[in-house]
Amino acid sequence: MSFFRDLNAFLEQKLEDFIRANPQLELNLLLLELEDQERETQERLLRLQQEVNACEQEILGLVSEIRRWRDRTQTALAAQRPDLAELAQQREGELRRRGEQLWTQRLNALNQIPVTQQLLQKIRDRRQEVMNRVPAASAAPPPPPPAAPQQ
Repeated sequence: MSFFRDLNAFLEQKLEDFIRANPQLELNLLLLELEDQERETQERLLRLQQEVNACEQEILGLVSEIRRWRDRTQTALAAQRPDLAELAQQREGELRRRGEQLWTQRLNALNQIPVTQQLLQKIRDRRQEVMNRVPAASAAPPPPPPAAPQQ
């Protein structure tokens, strides 16, 4: 197995040397990596916004459901049925707890949105910086390849 590890290390070193000897390739690889990061960050931002919207929709649905169970509680109390009123109150409590969980989830997603937007802007700035360096790197002559060790 050490042969394969050594071969892998050797090939990785040669690839790094080749990339360093060709700054245009290095910049292009960096651009590709930044584009992938930008795309992933945009997708994350979209997922966060969708999560906020989904939580809000579910919370609105819970509000009407909570009202319905509160009305059932009142109806059961008016009908002198404390057993049914207690069950209705329990269900209303469950729905409220679910609403609190959704509200917390919504707040967490909302808090992550500005952080993700800042990250996206940093990635875009870095990508623009690299893009500005690409023409300069292609105009500069490539450095000479490293000298081979004498045996």
